[in-house]
Amino acid sequence: MKKWVFIPAILLLILFGCLGEKNPPVVEIKIDGKQGEAGWFISDVRLSINAYDNESGIKEIKYRINGEQWREYVGIPYSINQDGYYLVEYIAVDGKNNEARGNLTIKIDRTKPSINFENFEKGYIYFRGKKILTPRIPHDTMIIGGYNIIASSNDSTSGVKKVEFYMGENLALEKYEPPYEWEINRGIGVYNITAIAYDNAGNKNEIMVEEVQLINIFGR
Repeated sequence: MKKWVFIPAILLLILFGCLGEKNPPVVEIKIDGKQGEAGWFISDVRLSINAYDNESGIKEIKYRINGEQWREYVGIPYSINQDGYYLVEYIAVDGKNNEARGNLTIKIDRTKPSINFENFEKGYIYFRGKKILTPRIPHDTMIIGGYNIIASSNDSTSGVKKVEFYMGENLALEKYEPPYEWEINRGIGVYNITAIAYDNAGNKNEIMVEEVQLINIFGR
C-alpha cells in the first residue's frame, strides 16, 4: 500500500511544478545614446541590463564586451565612448539557477568623415584647367573656362556614403563612390564652392572656398 500512496504523490508534484522552477528570468536591455542612420549611434552610449523573475528572484547578472572577461552587472550603466563595433553578451541567473542568455551588437561612429579639395584652394586663378597665382592682394579665387574639382573623403568606421558638391546654395552633383569629381563647365558669377561628405552613420563634414569668381559663358 505504501508504494501506491508514494507514486501518486510524486506525479502530483511533477504536474503542479513543485519539484522546482524551470522558467528563466526575463531580461531587458536599454541603450541610451544619439541614434544616427542604419542602426548606428553617433554619440557615447550607456548600456543598462535589467532582469526579472517573479518566482525565485535574480541571483546575478553578468556581461562581457567583445569576448573579454565576464563582469558582474551591479546596476551601474556601462559606458562606451569609442567608435567601433561592440558585441555585448549577457547572462541572467535566478534563484534556482535557471539562466537567460543573449547578445546584441552596438555600432558607434561619433566621428565626422574627412573631406578635402585635392586640386582647388583659395587665392588662385584656374585658367582652362591650369592653376595660376593671382597677382592681386588680397588674392582672388577665379575659375576661367572649365575645371574639374576633385575631392577626397574617408571614414574608417561606417564608411563614406556620398559626397555632394554645391555652387552657392544649389546642389550641383551627388557622388556615391570615388572618384569624387565635379566638372564645372558653364556659369558666370560669384559663388561659394562647397563639398559635403556624409558617412553611413549620419555624420557629415564640409569644406568651402568662398567667393569664387566663375567666368565660363560658352562651356569647356
